[in-house]
Amino acid sequence: MSRSVAAFAEMIGEAGFRVYMPVLFGSTQPKGGYIDKICRGAEFICVASQFRIFSANESGPWADWLRDLVDWACAESGRNKAGVVGLCLTGNFALSMAASPKIGAAVMGEPSLPVVGRGLHVTDAELAAVKSRVAEGLEVRAYRYSTDTKCRASLFAKLEAELGAGFRGETLEVSEKLHSVFTEHLRDSQGQLRHQKVQEVIEFFERLLNQ
Repeated sequence: MSRSVAAFAEMIGEAGFRVYMPVLFGSTQPKGGYIDKICRGAEFICVASQFRIFSANESGPWADWLRDLVDWACAESGRNKAGVVGLCLTGNFALSMAASPKIGAAVMGEPSLPVVGRGLHVTDAELAAVKSRVAEGLEVRAYRYSTDTKCRASLFAKLEAELGAGFRGETLEVSEKLHSVFTEHLRDSQGQLRHQKVQEVIEFFERLLNQ
């Protein structure tokens, strides 16, 4: 849970939303000595294997856990709908989670799976459920930088082909080699915002979640 991820969550929270930040990659505590770093590395490899990074048409067990988290968060907060943002390795999870009827808006930030292949890293059942929900008014948005080689333009094209008007993908034109739209590369070397897409996401959530 990097500082830039926390800063992004704070921006969403300051807009009036309750933010839940599941830790999927192990402890958030600072690394200690050499032995601790080795243990953390082994922990990360074990957890990351659950992401099924090479699978074109499978989301892996995290997707079910995250949908359960949405159910719990809605019950705990007294809301009947939630928004979701996935980033990089978790970017595709936003699409998997959108199969849940409790997701009212989904945002995919630089979705980077599968590592190889042309799938969407979701199961056929999940994709069918998302398509059904799109027909009912669900919207899915996605963002990437033009120079990003991890999140490929072909993925956005496939999402548009599958979801039609329910999907809006935006490629931000840049000359630098950038990847993280909402976190590490949100600001330039002077600390200035490279774009206003965080505010766009906030307005997207306000429109669909506060109905």
